[in-house]
Amino acid sequence: MIRHYLNTALRNLVRNKFYSIITIASLAIGIASVFFIVQYLKLELSYDRFHDGANNIYRIAWINGNPQTRTPHPMAQAMVQDFPEVESGVSLSPLWGPGLTKQIFSVRNPEKDIRYDESSVLAVDSTFFKVFSFQVIKGDPATVLKNPGGILLSESTAIKYFGTSDVVGKQLEVNRESNLVQILGVFKDVPQSSHFHFDILVPLIRLKLEDQNDPYYTWADFGHYNYVRLKPGTDAKLLESKLLSWSKKYIEFHDEDIRWFKENNYGFQLQPLTSIHLQSHLRWELEPNGNIAYVYLMAAAALLIMIVGAVNFLNLNMAQATERMKEIGVRKSLGAFRQQLTFQFMAESVLITSISLLFAVFLIEIFIPVLQALNGKAFEMEQESFLLLLPTLGLIIAIGAGIYPSMILSAAKPALIMKNNLGQSQSINLRKIFIVFQFIASMALISSSAIITQQVKFIQHKDLGFKPEEVIVLPIKDRSMNNRIEELRTEMLKVNGVLSVSATSNIPGKSFNQNSIYAVQDPEEKRDASESMVDVDFLKVMNISLMEGRGFLKNIADSNAFILNETAVNQLGLKNATGKEIVWVRDGGPPVKGPIIGVVKDFHFQSLHEPLRPLLMRLENRFNFAVIKIQSSNFENTISHIEKTWRQFDNRFRFEFSFLDSQLDQLYREEKNMVEVLDIFSLLGVGIASIGLLGIAALAFRQRTKEVSIRKVLGASLSNLIVLLIKDFTQLVLIAIVLAVPLVWWLMNSWLQNFSYRISINPVVFVITGISLVLVCWLTLSFLTLKTAKINPAETLKSE
Repeated sequence: MIRHYLNTALRNLVRNKFYSIITIASLAIGIASVFFIVQYLKLELSYDRFHDGANNIYRIAWINGNPQTRTPHPMAQAMVQDFPEVESGVSLSPLWGPGLTKQIFSVRNPEKDIRYDESSVLAVDSTFFKVFSFQVIKGDPATVLKNPGGILLSESTAIKYFGTSDVVGKQLEVNRESNLVQILGVFKDVPQSSHFHFDILVPLIRLKLEDQNDPYYTWADFGHYNYVRLKPGTDAKLLESKLLSWSKKYIEFHDEDIRWFKENNYGFQLQPLTSIHLQSHLRWELEPNGNIAYVYLMAAAALLIMIVGAVNFLNLNMAQATERMKEIGVRKSLGAFRQQLTFQFMAESVLITSISLLFAVFLIEIFIPVLQALNGKAFEMEQESFLLLLPTLGLIIAIGAGIYPSMILSAAKPALIMKNNLGQSQSINLRKIFIVFQFIASMALISSSAIITQQVKFIQHKDLGFKPEEVIVLPIKDRSMNNRIEELRTEMLKVNGVLSVSATSNIPGKSFNQNSIYAVQDPEEKRDASESMVDVDFLKVMNISLMEGRGFLKNIADSNAFILNETAVNQLGLKNATGKEIVWVRDGGPPVKGPIIGVVKDFHFQSLHEPLRPLLMRLENRFNFAVIKIQSSNFENTISHIEKTWRQFDNRFRFEFSFLDSQLDQLYREEKNMVEVLDIFSLLGVGIASIGLLGIAALAFRQRTKEVSIRKVLGASLSNLIVLLIKDFTQLVLIAIVLAVPLVWWLMNSWLQNFSYRISINPVVFVITGISLVLVCWLTLSFLTLKTAKINPAETLKSE
């Protein structure tokens, strides 16, 4: 019996080739699109969930007017000691250079003379593997971090240096031949779905022993990343509410400070580990995080495309089923049971869906490298994705699309069917609703993509307040170069194509350290200011404008002076700031008092996601980067000579450079990837809707051939007939556009709130998108419309 149903379904499929191809193509594209989006969502929502008991792990953050991820080093272990509900805790930190920039180490295998530069180094407590479930494959995770004399390597790093992961007991040379460190263990490479990554682990106890009086490791410095693992069933919010009052035991908070913190909702916060990647965007994140708004956006796109594809299938199924009413009536008159007809329609639906699934798998295999390249992340294509997700999607669609003809038409009485009195108007109205929904989805996808594109272009072309073009950045890896910047400048300026040279601890777009500053006359009004140690020519290289005062000069007096930006001066309440004194509360030393010698116009030294913040510049030889302004006309030759000159100052580390404007573009990589992906899915959504419109129109026009013939006999012109045929469909598209506009406006306005500097939504976007959809509708219907309007009435009416 099942074989009979399938044979009948296959005959119907072959008999209606045009509609079968349309249905299978649109459904396959829809299923493949949804599969890709689900893989993206699966990756984004899986971050940090690979840890055992991940829901019990929390990061401690400090929330105030400028919230941050870093808290005092002893805090995690103190919580383990003082709160029985805290099972374990760990403190960790990257190895920072000046200005909160990661240090770069020259690491060498002395046996094989293999050398690489390494910056992905993390210093951690011995309890690291009690909190996190990173897999140690060589060494004992319970004791391996208690030895201050060694390090741990990731599996790929061990293989990079030694060709094998069996390296425990071997040694590596760090920076110089006399500094040998022993390898104590090897861990599996950190999964892609971790909110922080590292290749080398260093026991924090090693760093503490080097300088036991360093305030960086005390309660006085909010400088580490602290994580705690709570016992199962612990109320994290209740524990969080205790932390501020408890901290008085270790931090010099007064009662009035605590009251003020509570009134302003300031204090310590426990951030669930699994929410950090998508929902945390605090100061000093270990790595750039994702954005939950993009997850919602892509989930909405997946839902819309899936519904558009399914509705397309359902719509065509309904239309074709209505065409087959007489077939159903004859079958029922000859004794066919309702159950048999139901199975017949369901078999046809399952057959079409199965064929669509095969084509969808083919499309997935072809296009997955393209989507991975656009997304910038590798999808983990597990077998269960194919064996579970795709069949589930197919089953839902097959049942949904087959339910109408199988349940409604099979239940109808033969007499009504044979008289064509089955409520076709209700079926037509339902099809119209589905067409409207499809074009609402298309309008939403295209408009959203257009608005996101406008925002990305806005941030790419916004005046940043400095000129990043033709500025190359060279990391200073050898710290001895800090005292040779003047000599480096002299030699570099001899290179043809080099215009100016300077150095800085921080470059725009990267992380900046922050400390408090205040005006001498108003010490209570402290403000957090980002800070940058710069060379005398920094403003010149970056083309940063002064609004008052002057830049740094090569004299001893300027070593105690400061340059501030407009925002810092305004927040300190200073007018005519040049010459006035401020105090800088710096890390690791007493406060520094000095005059303001200049005020620069505000420039965007951080992402445009962030508002402009106070910035302090100081003349101090603590640099991480050399910055060189060049002429790009003879770039290859200029870079070649720059490298030769650089080698005179540093011949141990690998020479590398980057363009500053390219680095700044990376700040908006996620937005650009999103635009490209949404553009693709928008086109697919419109394509699926258009295919469905074509199929429905073909059926509708076929049903109106006699009407068109009669109108032609009565003198209707070609233009009148064209308007008659496309008018109804044009009205449906216009209704969809009107309904979609307020929805898209609200969604995109909410998304734009992620940017401190953003566009205003221009109504022209909706006008252009709407006109484009109407044109797509007309173009889709053009061939069928002309074909129907030009029919020969004699051929159509000869049987009447």
